[in-house]
Amino acid sequence: MVNMRIRKFLVVVDDTTECLRAVNYASQRAVRANGKLTLLRVVDPSDFHHWLGVGKLMKKEAEAEANMVLEKLSLLVNQETGLIPEIIVRHGQADNEIISLIKEDKTISLLVLAAGTELNNPGPLVSSFTGTKSGSFPIPITIVPGHLSEKTILELS
Repeated sequence: MVNMRIRKFLVVVDDTTECLRAVNYASQRAVRANGKLTLLRVVDPSDFHHWLGVGKLMKKEAEAEANMVLEKLSLLVNQETGLIPEIIVRHGQADNEIISLIKEDKTISLLVLAAGTELNNPGPLVSSFTGTKSGSFPIPITIVPGHLSEKTILELS
């Protein structure tokens, strides 16, 4: 059961340009709902199957980079909205880590994803969560089209 006193909007942060649309939309919704914003970046550990020492170093570097990206985005959100987002870095497959986080944090009430701008390719998370996992997903999902302008996002949120 979702705690109705706190509404948390979860955005998965990746390296796509449309990701910023999802952050913008979710932060505006959080402001209007008097809620909170959580920014999640998932580091895929399968990229670190090198020799033990090299793999550990690569994992540390990837986590440091993920934190740096989230902190920059958090600062931008704060400057634009006054919100101080919660930032989370997790290791694993993105879809599994998203579902795990939602199950662990019952205050998350909405997942906001940005759809890719390529024809017939909305992105792996959008495809995954609107496909086979959509019927059993634990919370609502909002998909922000990657081509929307900031003005349109403000109007819609």
